Amino acid sequence: LCLPGDEVPLQPGALPGLGVALDTDSGRAFATTAGVLRTLDDEVRVENLRKRYIPRKGDYIVGIIMSRNADFYKVDIRAPSPAFLPTLAWNGATKRNRPILEIGMLVYARVEAAHPDLDTELSCVDPDTKKSWNTGEVLLGELKGGLSFEVALTAAQRLLAIDCFILDRLGKDFSYELCVGQNGRVWLVAPTARETVLLLQAIKRSFGMTNVQIEARFQGFRAWGFEV
Repeated sequence: LCLPGDEVPLQPGALPGLGVALDTDSGRAFATTAGVLRTLDDEVRVENLRKRYIPRKGDYIVGIIMSRNADFYKVDIRAPSPAFLPTLAWNGATKRNRPILEIGMLVYARVEAAHPDLDTELSCVDPDTKKSWNTGEVLLGELKGGLSFEVALTAAQRLLAIDCFILDRLGKDFSYELCVGQNGRVWLVAPTARETVLLLQAIKRSFGMTNVQIEARFQGFRAWGFEV
């Protein structure tokens, strides 16, 4: 356990993660929040139930459109203040050929700029492809259908892990699409509404369990409160 201000030991090659700040002058790391100190994939982080998101440049988030005008969208990203998404910040977007998002729609975007005293800027430009936004092959952009739910920031980090047990286990029996934002908002869609709700409950109830406990309660999904 650690409290804000406690020094965090960093092993050679380890990097400070969520809830850990590095003092560049002394090279020492300190906890910025209370929680449990864990090391995952050479990253030291503090895990707790915090849901308030502090934007960082380069993060990928799931946002909700709050309002719009001719130049930008205002987006809820679970931060202290809304972010803005320029209407032309899409692959190949022009004034005549650009996506039109309505209030309440979900969007998967990257934090382009984050500053404590300025509004957070988002972008849906995917630097890994030159294809246009309307081809359906660009990673970033509108998330259609399904539903969204919110989890703690550390829970989102666990879902983003390559070896996430619960997601791998669900993938053996169900087909689904999942998009996890580093801001703790998750988008989920499955072939039917019933399966979507079942998967949602399974994911949310898995937090705090070990892999053995998840597997033990997974059989038939009856332990989750559902009849499959």
